[in-house]
Amino acid sequence: MVFFNKLVALFANRMNYKMEDLELNKIKAIYEAINKILQFTKDMVSIEELESNLMAWDAVKMNLVVIDEMDSKIDAEIKEHYNSVDWHKIKEAKPYVNSKYLGFDIEEIWLVIKEKMPDFKLQLERVLV
Repeated sequence: MVFFNKLVALFANRMNYKMEDLELNKIKAIYEAINKILQFTKDMVSIEELESNLMAWDAVKMNLVVIDEMDSKIDAEIKEHYNSVDWHKIKEAKPYVNSKYLGFDIEEIWLVIKEKMPDFKLQLERVLV
């Protein structure tokens, strides 16, 4: 019986490790999507530049969808554990992304990219190091 209890404890410990690992992979996916968006838009100085560059605009939208999807899949306990991350910044952007492929509000998305994403990226970096 002692052996069985130790085996169960070991398995539970490994499952918790794997669960946190999976959650960190979701956070890493958000970080990578933010990094791509910032890379696509780093030399752009206006909304018009983003809107006229169809490839960059499509790539930004797809990465916003990735961010939205991964955020919705991160366990609440993980978000509580990494409370140094300002998770509500993603929620602020969701109304502009929730329509998925239609109705993206480019003005609001531009503001999120230029004003909020760089700081959020730094917060995620601290979690991932």
